[in-house]
Amino acid sequence: MEKFFIKSYLDEKKQVHQYLISDIGEGNVKELGKYFSEIKESKGNNRGSLTINQLRKFYDSFLKIYFTNLEPEVKKTQLLMLKANAEYSSNRLFIKRFSDIIDNRISVLIQLEGERFQESFNALKMHLEALVGYYPKEDKKGGGRNVS
Repeated sequence: MEKFFIKSYLDEKKQVHQYLISDIGEGNVKELGKYFSEIKESKGNNRGSLTINQLRKFYDSFLKIYFTNLEPEVKKTQLLMLKANAEYSSNRLFIKRFSDIIDNRISVLIQLEGERFQESFNALKMHLEALVGYYPKEDKKGGGRNVS
């Protein structure tokens, strides 16, 4: 899981790291989607598979914050609440892997100021959009996920 943690959204040229929005590089967003969609065994129970609907719900909540016309400090507070909601949901739905990554993403973002905050906020939006796009599609026949 460590390969999915980030320290920044942007490279030295202020461009979004490619692995955050594509299937290029180690720990890329396509691999992250596969990681979230896999069911992990825990004490004999299937747990820990994030559904596309859960991901879309989170993304929709993020977009509401993104598109509001509020000061960055207010948006940071809302992002912290979104992080708390992800933590609550992950404990209830056994998707701790998701909340760990969201914690990382939001923690990196909220410590930034000014233009760097806005550029990274935009990068997070692209990252989440790419995650939804690359997320493995559910197998209609068996009800599972197609992660091939």
